[in-house]
Amino acid sequence: MTIENSADASSLSPRATQAVRRSLTPRQEAASRDVDRLIRAGRELLTQGAPARVADIVTAAGLSNDAFYRYFRSKSDFVDAVVEEGSQRLLNYLRRKMDAAGSPEGALRAGVAAVLSQAVDPSIGAATRNVVAAGGGRPHAPKVREDLEFALAEVLAGPIRELGSTDPERDSRATSILLLASMEHLLWRDTTSFDADAEVEHILGYVRRALSV
Repeated sequence: MTIENSADASSLSPRATQAVRRSLTPRQEAASRDVDRLIRAGRELLTQGAPARVADIVTAAGLSNDAFYRYFRSKSDFVDAVVEEGSQRLLNYLRRKMDAAGSPEGALRAGVAAVLSQAVDPSIGAATRNVVAAGGGRPHAPKVREDLEFALAEVLAGPIRELGSTDPERDSRATSILLLASMEHLLWRDTTSFDADAEVEHILGYVRRALSV
């Protein structure tokens, strides 16, 4: 019997594959810790509007430039990762608020209010503007925004379906786009005298009328 040499990893036996995975696990865990430290440090600096050069980020994280560029192609790539992490935290907050509501309409209202709060809440709005400014004033990567639209639509689909939508997938996607666009519009307005509750009710009424057509 001959043993053939092969570069194809799929030819490894189950035990050999497990051995490879065991060797990678410590490195993966270390990489996860490093990236978490960078994201946390970067988020703190960016949301405060503090200087956020790569040197500042790695110093705050207690890591090196080499570590930063091992995980991120550029500062823009890093800012997109911070925005994406923020999107996940927004979605978790949204789910908690909607789950606590006692009805489909209450859940939808809670979802609308939670998204708009990212702009009309003074401290949250300021933090979001600082992150955008750190990215050179550009919107975050289209893929990051698209992922958030889809994820938000999935969260909204339940109450929208229960409120009588005949096409909840498309209706929740349209509502998601409307909410994010409204939030971004308000983000750059003076909202000190803004009636957030009235805006929530206006958007909620708009969506309810659209669902009844």
